[in-house]
Amino acid sequence: MTKKLVSLATAAIAVALLAGCSTGGSGSGSGATTAAKETPTQSKTAACKAFESKVESAAQGLQSEVAKLQSDPQAAVAKLKEFDTSLSEGVDAVTNPTVKPKAEAFHTAYTDMLTQIEAIAKDPQSADISKFTDTTTKVQEAGNDFQKACTA
Repeated sequence: MTKKLVSLATAAIAVALLAGCSTGGSGSGSGATTAAKETPTQSKTAACKAFESKVESAAQGLQSEVAKLQSDPQAAVAKLKEFDTSLSEGVDAVTNPTVKPKAEAFHTAYTDMLTQIEAIAKDPQSADISKFTDTTTKVQEAGNDFQKACTA
């Protein structure tokens, strides 16, 4: 059962990182960047880049740490908490009214998943795989929504 949860956690985080933290390119041309500097409203492109810049460095190496969830759960959870802090900083960097709610939703879904991973790490026998699967689905959906907001 523990191996299945480790696999689910690793897969969920990998999907979350791919969907939520990578908008697949630089997006709009230089006009969006110029607009962000000229007006107090953050452009969509600038908002997405602001979020990504806070999150990308924290995401590097995260998957390898999550793989340690079974052998060293406390170290893996500590790394996941660091990523949660980076997500929070990323959300704080976003002011665009279209992108901010998507970034907040992704962070909330990730935090919910992290709470479940912490509980599983402390007591693997009491893990509710169905509930965890639902939570990982919410992370994936929130990541996809964020990505759509950034690429639309």
